[in-house]
Amino acid sequence: MRAGLIAGALLLAGTPAMAALSPAERAMTQNVEAGYEPAIGLLETLVNQNSGSMNFAGVKAVADMLRPQFEALGFTVTWQPMDAAKRAGHLIAVHKGRAGTTKMLLIGHLDTVFEPDSPFQTFERTGDMARGPGVADDKGGVVTMLLALKAMQAAGTLKNANIEVVLTGDEEDAGEPISIARAT
Repeated sequence: MRAGLIAGALLLAGTPAMAALSPAERAMTQNVEAGYEPAIGLLETLVNQNSGSMNFAGVKAVADMLRPQFEALGFTVTWQPMDAAKRAGHLIAVHKGRAGTTKMLLIGHLDTVFEPDSPFQTFERTGDMARGPGVADDKGGVVTMLLALKAMQAAGTLKNANIEVVLTGDEEDAGEPISIARAT
């Protein structure tokens, strides 16, 4: 689990390659390391909220937990309800940086395949290993995304970045019709 949350640059810590990192890269590396335990805490909170695709309130609750995380980084966050597709909805977070800079799209999802009646419901941690619904797919991925964005902010590289984050609420069980569920 730890390897999934700690950027590859951290593996170079204390090696000659670490000295080759730019000041911004060193700042990001240090921020990722410092943010590890808080990231695990957020992951535990998200995992312990059931968000099976058909648990609309649970999917929305996960989105509501993530909203302030993105807003604290300067993202404008919206919720796109998907009532017409018979699903909860999608969280969209947009960071407007400097005009003309590269645009980045980060994609993930809020839902899991584990509905409220599944016996697999809670976060469990043993050392650097974790288990639970969404730990690897995709709540862990969303937490990793946030950890990277926080590292960018700490290094000063986020302020000019143009980034759109799309977290769907129906990746595990797509809403119908697809033309509505995947409309832009």
